[in-house]
Amino acid sequence: MPPGVENYDYWGEQVEAPDRVRYVDDPTDQRGIVQRIEVRPGDNSAVGSSAGERAEVINTGDLGGFQDGQTIVMSWGLMIDSNFASPPGTWNSFVQIHAGGPGSNQSPLSLHLAGDQADLSLKLFGGGDWNPSTQPDDAVWEMFDLGQLPKDRWHDFVMEVRFGCTGSGYVQLWLDGRKLVDAHYRKIGYCGDPGMYWKQGVYRSAYDKPTRLWFSDTYRWASLSDAFGYYRARS
Repeated sequence: MPPGVENYDYWGEQVEAPDRVRYVDDPTDQRGIVQRIEVRPGDNSAVGSSAGERAEVINTGDLGGFQDGQTIVMSWGLMIDSNFASPPGTWNSFVQIHAGGPGSNQSPLSLHLAGDQADLSLKLFGGGDWNPSTQPDDAVWEMFDLGQLPKDRWHDFVMEVRFGCTGSGYVQLWLDGRKLVDAHYRKIGYCGDPGMYWKQGVYRSAYDKPTRLWFSDTYRWASLSDAFGYYRARS
C-alpha cells in the first residue's frame, strides 16, 4: 500500500520555514505520498546551521540511539529531478548518521551529492573519544566516490553499518541492487558516543540555487534479508 501523510509523522524537522518539508504525490506516480525536501539560498539559521544551509528531518527514537559495536540495516528511496543543483565539494549531505549529543562532531557516516551533476559519495568518520564540544584529535575520515546519480527516476538504497570506534566498523551499500561499497575494518563513530541518530534532507554550504530531493520508504530492518525481501516483494 502506498504511504500516506500519516506514515511520516515520526520525523522532526530542522528547517528555515515550514514549506521546506512537504508531503506530496509522487511526481512519477509510482510511490504514493512522498517526502519532498528543499533548501534555499539563505536557509542558514535552522538549528545551528551557521554558515551552512539546512533543511533536514531527524528521528532520534526508532532511528536513533545507535551505539558503538551495534549493527543496523537501513533502506530508503531517493529521487532528484533534471533541475537538481548542489554546491561542489563535500558539504552537501543528503543522509547523515549524526553523532549524539549537542557537540560539533563530524557525522560518523554521511552520503553526499556534489555539484549540479550529482556526484554521489560516501564519507566515514570515526576514532577517538566522543566529546560534547570538540572533534577528537585522533579521528580519521575516508571518502568513497560512487559516480553520478541519474536524475528523474527513483533509486533504492540499502545499507548495513556496524559502528566501531577502534576499527571494527564496516559498511555495505547497495544502489538499485548493485553493491557500491564493501568496506571493512573502518573507524566509524566515536568511543563513548551516547547515541547516534538518522537525518535526511539537505545540509550544504551556501549556494545560489535551491536543492530539492524526494524521499520514500525510509525503514530500519532487522536484517539484510528483510530489506531485500521488501524490494523483491514490491517489484
